[in-house]
Amino acid sequence: MSPLLRMLSPDFLLHHALYGSVVVGFVCPLVGVYFVLRRLVFWGVALPQVSAAGIAFAFMLQGFGLTVLAGGESAERHLAILGAVVFTVAAIAALTWMEQRGQGSSEGRVGALYALSSAAAILFVAWNAQGETEMLSLLKGEIVTISESDFHAMLDILLGVCAAMFLFQREFLLVSYDRDMAVTLGRSVAFWDGLLYLLVGVTISLGVMTVGPLVIFGLLVVPPMIALPWAKGIRGLSLLASAAGGVSAFSGFYLSYRFDLPLGPLIVVALSALYGLASVARFLVPRRGR
Repeated sequence: MSPLLRMLSPDFLLHHALYGSVVVGFVCPLVGVYFVLRRLVFWGVALPQVSAAGIAFAFMLQGFGLTVLAGGESAERHLAILGAVVFTVAAIAALTWMEQRGQGSSEGRVGALYALSSAAAILFVAWNAQGETEMLSLLKGEIVTISESDFHAMLDILLGVCAAMFLFQREFLLVSYDRDMAVTLGRSVAFWDGLLYLLVGVTISLGVMTVGPLVIFGLLVVPPMIALPWAKGIRGLSLLASAAGGVSAFSGFYLSYRFDLPLGPLIVVALSALYGLASVARFLVPRRGR
């Protein structure tokens, strides 16, 4: 049986990794669209690293004997996800607050956050050598082994994020492009911004736990860039970006399984190859109205 057919068979041993990677590939670009539209691409670099620092912090607490959650490996994963969400949401809140104050350089703040979170992740791992293996797998983009119930819970959350991104798409777009008009129409800018950033934090945290920070950065930024020249409207942009992320995640997983190579870098390679093909196609296919 060919590797592709084995991957698609119901009894495929690594079906958790396959389905998790593909779902993350579909959902992350939906969030990344607003990073590109709001010109917050640098956030896509820093926030996955912040999430990784939160996971390393959780591993450090476990190494110190913290047993807030009981239940073996499942509890360790829950604590790691909690650490990732808390760190990511706190970083988003801090960046938003400083952005509203308008002091200093936005790019400088994000760069400082990236450097600090990278250093913190290394120190947290150094304080708990037992977490080094987990962090190495995380950086390579290898999905952590999880129970069936936890896996389905993760999928349910990500699918909920996907539904929310489309259900509230008009509100998110309005507060992203014209905040004054949103206020005039009676929309609560703070509420919709808060909801969007919460969805961003949850998506990045679960994504980093699944495929690692490098892949999440790629999925946040590259698919919207692929779709932008071809899309007509925000819905088309979201659908095309999501499709590009899902196809790249599946292709990367196939290459990883076929050639026994790390999953994360191959997803990024697949994203880059698709971006290159889209760039070439822009020159070969005439655009309407040109």
